[in-house]
Amino acid sequence: MSSFFRTESSLDALRNILTILIPSLTIFIFWDGHIAIAFAVGVLLASLTDLPGNKSDKFTTAIYCIPIFFITALATSLPLHFESWTIVLLLGIFGFVYTIIALLGFRINVIGNLGLIVASFTIGLRPSDPFEFSLSLTMGAIFFFMVCLAQVYLFPHRSLRYAVEGGISNMAKLIRLKIDCYDEDVPLNKSYKQLSALHSRVSDQLESVRSILLRDKRLLDDGNAYSKRWLGKLYQLVDLYELLMAVDNDYESIRQTLTGGKTLATIRRSLAILAFETSRLMHSTRDKTFRTIGTEELNRLFAQLDADRMHANEEKAALIYSISKQLTQLSDILQNIHISKIATDDSWIESKNFKDFVAPRSSFQTIIKNLNFKSPIFSYALRMSVLLIAAGLIGFLLPEYRYASWILLTIILVARPSYNVTQKRNYQRIVGSLIGIGVSLLLLVFIENTYILFAIAALCLYLFLLFNKPNYLVCVIFITVTILLGQKLHEGELHDILGSRFAFTLLGSILAVLGCLAIPINHYRSVEQTTASLFKHFREYISKIQESYDAQNLNHYDLRLLRKFAQASLAQSYDSLEQFAKEPLRGKVFKADIQHLQTLAYRINALLVGLSVNITKLGLTWDYEAMKAKLMHVEELIEESEQLAAKLAQRKRNRERAKIRFQTSK
Repeated sequence: MSSFFRTESSLDALRNILTILIPSLTIFIFWDGHIAIAFAVGVLLASLTDLPGNKSDKFTTAIYCIPIFFITALATSLPLHFESWTIVLLLGIFGFVYTIIALLGFRINVIGNLGLIVASFTIGLRPSDPFEFSLSLTMGAIFFFMVCLAQVYLFPHRSLRYAVEGGISNMAKLIRLKIDCYDEDVPLNKSYKQLSALHSRVSDQLESVRSILLRDKRLLDDGNAYSKRWLGKLYQLVDLYELLMAVDNDYESIRQTLTGGKTLATIRRSLAILAFETSRLMHSTRDKTFRTIGTEELNRLFAQLDADRMHANEEKAALIYSISKQLTQLSDILQNIHISKIATDDSWIESKNFKDFVAPRSSFQTIIKNLNFKSPIFSYALRMSVLLIAAGLIGFLLPEYRYASWILLTIILVARPSYNVTQKRNYQRIVGSLIGIGVSLLLLVFIENTYILFAIAALCLYLFLLFNKPNYLVCVIFITVTILLGQKLHEGELHDILGSRFAFTLLGSILAVLGCLAIPINHYRSVEQTTASLFKHFREYISKIQESYDAQNLNHYDLRLLRKFAQASLAQSYDSLEQFAKEPLRGKVFKADIQHLQTLAYRINALLVGLSVNITKLGLTWDYEAMKAKLMHVEELIEESEQLAAKLAQRKRNRERAKIRFQTSK
């Protein structure tokens, strides 16, 4: 519990609730209630756009968010005021534009999504004065960003610190998963699937740390020791990831070679201690160091591995030595990761090359290139536009248009490119709404005091902000209670609100599912692109490893960059294959091949990282024939993956031809 409440998102939730309540209550008491509500909505929605980042990121969010909020609020409230049908057309435009701008990056994607929610809230509140409402909402957003920017100036490395700690937390999970790889009783397919899924999260976490740190101009100043210390932590995280991913041989081969005796059990026990001690580093109430007892037991286990190596045959001894070296270095990094001063080594790259390790920014040209049906995001933007127009038309036919806000809000929050994710969000929203309505009824039956109800609503708003990222179902429960109690306090009546909340939420959920089926997204196009990119990066990586071995001249910059590209491509490929596997009509047919391809990709990456780590970090050397055999094994796996991808493509084309023939015959 202590660890959860000390995370960045939890502390941000506390900041956000104070930023919402203090000024809004002041305006409500001393000025005007309608202005206070609009101001509070502006602060609330602006706070949901705030993602971890540096000063530049916060400025970018503010620059995009403030005008989008003002334009959306004004453009929505004016037709509402004049009861004009143009509101329906505007919803369609907003749905397309605010979805397609996701191509500019995840931060802009979130802002666009919140822009749509501004339109929904505006319809729900139905302001009597469009200009007063729009300005009040925008001032709320401006006030939030003033607080946010002040915080980032006072604590410039706050997000970076939490990103590094998040990386360490994911590494602890990765170590725990690695234990099963050395357990002969655990099926390897299960381990590979779990490791592949976690790999995506670790990749995102490392990308977050890189993005925040490597765009810091102060790193180019050799005199800035503080930034250099953070850079050292990034290197340690990357090295830690490499060591955890690296293997000398496939785990099947490792299990066969080390079967019998206690070597596998010793390795599992070593990893268990490393995982436990790593998780302890996340507890702020304890010293961020390994316990003495943990270090002592690790040393004993490493000594046992050395003893096993001395009594093993040549092949087994070489494998034990390699694994032991990796475990020892893993322990050293984890024990030193919180040391304030980290010495550089030959593997560090020059500061002028930092930009190569940061994902390039997208431009508006990217949007123009994606304005066609071959682009998944274009199909999704068109779907959102059609859904919001449909919801707007339904609302226009209702006696009170404001109830359409529930339909719109549900579509905005649950309609996702993937059918599977949309269904999951639908379930969470419907169940969360039902529980929230039930809790609200109980509170209103037993509590009549206005101040107590207001305090409960404020507490539920804080809990919504607290659980907004970790658990969507829980956050729906709390925001439902907040809204229903707030509307009861504001309007006095609740019968219509309770019925409309659930009925129109259910209608929005149905429309979101119908949208997935009516305008499906061809996830296979993403699969083709990401797998082709992955195979290309694998071949470039193996070529550089072979070149480094042959020339006996390590180029750490090239090896790090190619490893980073392969890692990012693997994460993208895994995600696209996962989306394709979850397609409602075709995914199940290809599921076995997809899982096999994901497993092969993970194994190839692990072997490539293992080769790279062994020649750069562990100082292991192989003779020419041994190195040639290892490289040929990886090449064979890459070829097998390419053949499987081609088979997948052929099967898909055959099914599409069969479908066309069937439709033609009908």
